[in-house]
Amino acid sequence: MSAYSATLSDDVMTTARKAFERYDHDDSGTIQIEEVVQALQDAKRDATEAQVFQLLDSLGLSDGSSGLRFHEFLELLEKLPEQHRDHVIDEDNDAFAASFQWLGGNPEDPDSSITKETIQKVLQDFELDSNVDAV
Repeated sequence: MSAYSATLSDDVMTTARKAFERYDHDDSGTIQIEEVVQALQDAKRDATEAQVFQLLDSLGLSDGSSGLRFHEFLELLEKLPEQHRDHVIDEDNDAFAASFQWLGGNPEDPDSSITKETIQKVLQDFELDSNVDAV
């Protein structure tokens, strides 16, 4: 764990510091509330501006009018769950498998394939360039 936080790992702290510094344009030690949402996303957290204000209020922190200091940013990080990239990857894999199956492939069979003709037909159906070699 980090010297700055009992719950955030050193890796998370490094990511948080880089995200914070990216938006502290004037090196004042604060970032504007409008930038907090993007900085949180850069630190692998998801939050809307409304959620940020709600969290600031619940934590008894500043209202954000004068910006957010790094230690306040860390408190927000501690309250927001980390985005799980695996979930996004799983959704992408599921979408690919469904598309593959729709085109006649079998996602469970590693030797399964889709014919060039099938791909050409789909491209034509969507009025796209049906030259598979160019796609």
